Formats: sequence, structure tokens, C-alpha cells
Amino acid sequence: MKHLHKTLLEDLMDLCEKLDDQQYCYNSKLLNGASIGQHLRHSAEFYLCLFQGIPTQTVNYDERKRDLLIETDRKHAIKTLSDLSDQLKQTPLSFALQLFSNETEAKEKPFVTSVDRELLYCLDHAIHHQALIKIGLKELQIAGLVGDHFGVAYSTLRHRASLDAN
Repeated sequence: MKHLHKTLLEDLMDLCEKLDDQQYCYNSKLLNGASIGQHLRHSAEFYLCLFQGIPTQTVNYDERKRDLLIETDRKHAIKTLSDLSDQLKQTPLSFALQLFSNETEAKEKPFVTSVDRELLYCLDHAIHHQALIKIGLKELQIAGLVGDHFGVAYSTLRHRASLDAN
């Protein structure tokens, strides 16, 4: 599963390198004023929150730290994504965690989860935000900067491939 995360993070780094600062920070009309950088920051911070919670075996995505520099500084974003990729290599997968949420009864009584389950959540969440980023790229008429797979769930890609094979 780690190779899926690696590919996703590499795709985001590659996009950061291809965009200029104006494109990265453009407040999209189609995305309620959000920028590509904001969606990238949001995605990265879920991974950061998970990795920061591993030592204490607790995660609460609602209380994640926001690094606003990620959404405006492409070099900082690339460094953050690269660091996440490095951390991922050293992350134990079968490790129990407690998941807290400020929006549910899990604020007092956490859900039992695991690192591999939460990594899957981070992956799906990031792919969802890639799809939103792709909308922003289309608005800027630069969607060709990313591949057709960008923002598409891996299960959907497999399904499409099976249809093409038939």
C-alpha cells in the first residue's frame, strides 16, 4: 500500500514544480475561492497529523496544526511532501491507534483504529482533493499538467482498466 501513497505524493510534488506561484495561489471561482495550494495543504496536513499522533497512539484530525506556508510557498510544499514520503517509509502499518473527533461522541470515547486504516483514509482524502485540484487546473486551462489518473480513486482506475480489457 505504501507505493500508492508514494505515487500520490510524487504526483503532488510534480504538480508543484510545474505550476507558477500565481497558478498555485489562484483563488478558484469554481472551488469557492480556494486555491490549489490550499487543497494541497489540507491533504498534506492529514498525513502530518497522523504521523504526529503515532508516538502517543492518538489522532484527532480536527485538531491538526495548519501550516499556511504550504498553501503559498511551492518550495515549502514540495519539502513537506518529500518529508512525508520519507516518513511513510519508516511508518509501522499494523499499529493500534485511538481516533478522536470533535464532531462526534468520539471526542470523549475514541474509535479504535490502526495506522494502516488511517493511511487508507489519508489516501482517499488526498485523492478527493486531487479531484478538486483538477477542477482548478481546468479553470486555469492547464489540466494537461496532470495525468488522467490524477484525482481518480484506485478502485475506479482498476475498474476502468477491466472494462478496457474486455
